[in-house]
Amino acid sequence: MTTEPVDQQQQQYTNLINSLPSRWEIELEFVQSLSNIPYVNYLAQNNYLNDESFVNYLNYLQYWTEPQYAKFLVYPNCLHILKLLQDENFRKNIINQEFMNNLMNDMVKRWQNNEPSEQQAQQAQTNEEEREKNQVQQQVPIENGGM
Repeated sequence: MTTEPVDQQQQQYTNLINSLPSRWEIELEFVQSLSNIPYVNYLAQNNYLNDESFVNYLNYLQYWTEPQYAKFLVYPNCLHILKLLQDENFRKNIINQEFMNNLMNDMVKRWQNNEPSEQQAQQAQTNEEEREKNQVQQQVPIENGGM
């Protein structure tokens, strides 16, 4: 009896395991999916938000609010939704289409208000140039009487 088929099966198994996403990657993707309000509504419609195990999982995912994990999030608003999902009333209300739409509209307004205007961007650039200019002036040695 040869061990070659067993070794080949073991190698295939190892390759399969190595190709799967890690738990961290899965949790990262799931947490970020919470920024999709219709998806959260879908979870509510399918009773996931009423499942105690799922609610416990959402609570467990709070570790993503820690800076060492949050820095990997592309959609940081997902943390706001994750926080809201800790509240039973929110979990009950998100199933309501009007509630969901209001939440989405509020988020869009928030994004619009957080985007820097052209004037704000120019002011930030001017401030940065002034700061750099001041740093350069502080670095230039003082002649005639300076140390």
